[in-house]
Amino acid sequence: MASTKRFGSESLEPKKRPRMMALGVGGAGRNIITTLVEDQTLSNINMFEVGSSDRLPKLPFIEVSKYHMRDAYETAAPLSMRPLSHSEEKIKRRLEQTEILYLISGLGGETGSWSAPICAQLADDMNLFIISLIAMPFETENENRRKFAREAKTEVKKYSDILGCFSNSKLLKLNPHLPMTKAFEVMNTIIRLPIQDFNTVLTKEDVPYLKKFCSGNDVFHIGAGYGKGRERGRYAAREALRSPWLEDMHGYSTILTVVTSGTGSAEMEAQDALETLRDVAPDADIMWGLRKDPDIGDRAKVTMLAGK
Repeated sequence: MASTKRFGSESLEPKKRPRMMALGVGGAGRNIITTLVEDQTLSNINMFEVGSSDRLPKLPFIEVSKYHMRDAYETAAPLSMRPLSHSEEKIKRRLEQTEILYLISGLGGETGSWSAPICAQLADDMNLFIISLIAMPFETENENRRKFAREAKTEVKKYSDILGCFSNSKLLKLNPHLPMTKAFEVMNTIIRLPIQDFNTVLTKEDVPYLKKFCSGNDVFHIGAGYGKGRERGRYAAREALRSPWLEDMHGYSTILTVVTSGTGSAEMEAQDALETLRDVAPDADIMWGLRKDPDIGDRAKVTMLAGK
């Protein structure tokens, strides 16, 4: 029988928060993570850019050799059977004292595709809870780039507890005439949502339960939506379910969701949202959290990661 279980806490003392880190890997990952800096709700997350270019970083920078990362990516030897490169050692040192890692990257390019799997492998070796949020190339891009991205995605998945995968091509369902720069801004916003919403409710006690809950899923897809009016929780869930990255709810076995309430009745909005999700996914196990955010006013928001 499908289960529904609550996680997290609306108000956390600092000592009850897990220690979190976010790595923006490669060009796309660095672009996304630098948009998080001004969000005060994420001030508890240690953020780093990871890359090999001379581009001036906006955050603390972990400079890696993409050739070190390529060699590590291509080797079949596990970490325990080989020496770490200087680049890997730098990443490993940063990961110490961390419990949850948000790994953010676009795949298809060399730096992201070689480095993201190695960051995930290093974090897994340290038994961190790993949430990987990965952007995939447009279907119109070069086939070699798309193949490279698919192979790297498989490697990231091996070590991640949650792999959230976002195809750039799905943006065209939102607006087929969206300029490229605007499309990437939308993608950046979408990928940020799980970090912003889950960060404010997760507790140290949640981590082992979430590891178990999320195991066995190949990939997670995101849905997010806002609702207004008397049944705002229900409307927000319905909009989240219309996400182009979900397509439909057939086959999803696991739903991890956070309901955000503005000035309304948070518990009632959450129950309306959960009933809506349960109606379309009666066999899925659901873990849910609840947060308050007066900044969204008289609206409710639902952010969900659905796994299959």
